[in-house]
Amino acid sequence: MPDARRKRGSQARARRRLALIGIGAFALVDLGLVALAFTREPSGLAADAQPAVTPTPVPVETTVAPEPTETPTPVAEAVTPTRLLSAVDAVTAWRAESGTCTPGRAGPSPTLELTTSAGATWSPLSVSTSGDPAAIDRVQAMDAVSAFVVGPAGTTCATAFSQTFSGGAEFRDYPERLAASWFVARSTPGTVHSPAGDRPAPCAAVVDLAVISDTEAGVLCSDRRFFRTTDGASTWDSGTAVEGAVAVTADVGTYLVASVGAADCEGTAVSVPASAPGADSTRVGCAPASSATPGSVTLSAGTDALWLWADDTVLISTNGGVTW
Repeated sequence: MPDARRKRGSQARARRRLALIGIGAFALVDLGLVALAFTREPSGLAADAQPAVTPTPVPVETTVAPEPTETPTPVAEAVTPTRLLSAVDAVTAWRAESGTCTPGRAGPSPTLELTTSAGATWSPLSVSTSGDPAAIDRVQAMDAVSAFVVGPAGTTCATAFSQTFSGGAEFRDYPERLAASWFVARSTPGTVHSPAGDRPAPCAAVVDLAVISDTEAGVLCSDRRFFRTTDGASTWDSGTAVEGAVAVTADVGTYLVASVGAADCEGTAVSVPASAPGADSTRVGCAPASSATPGSVTLSAGTDALWLWADDTVLISTNGGVTW
């Protein structure tokens, strides 16, 4: 009996030792698994995640903006001078405001002014005739007592010719002399009338006229091109552009052009227009007076004297416009 009890006790102790060994081994395995779990990257962030898909680059169309181009600043057109001037010599000249004419309504007679004191004083003279002159498109002086005007008259504003031989004390209508004169009527700026009759102008709008003889004359157009004719306006040369041109006059067989805004001249530049297309005008001088008001600058050559009228200023040059 004692041996059997001892044998059973030994077997029980052996089973307890095996159980303890098994429990220890299980604990070691469990600790290993826990340690492994703590040392691995979370699922989806490392090697066990799905392979990353690299997006295919989508080509981006780039548009290169064109370089800005300079837009030319439109050049303002020249306008018909509202000041009219006709010089005789260094002390005598006639001048006028162009005025207006309204068809169907008779207006006041226009006024000419005469100076015999180099512009120090001016005498107003009424251009009053039976034909009722209303405005003036051209003034032409011969001397201190004789001058004529061409312009619209009466209620129809038809072009008329009036002249004085008494220093402006009296004017008379001379319709027969109109046909033999040069003029550009304000109502038809695209037509030049010469002693040969009405002729097409070399441009759509003539703003100023300079006369040398019955056959020779020059015109300034609104686009600031200058044209010459030597056959009574039947034909014209090809013209030449004059920067800033506002008025023109004839001087001893040649022409002079007044320009505003010209380079290196803060006043009014005076130039001889080029005779060949594309050639530059020849600068003569710079008068120290100008005007920002369109139509307020005019130029006239007399015997040995060049006159400039700009706003309220009258200047005289006795060396062709070189100095004033």
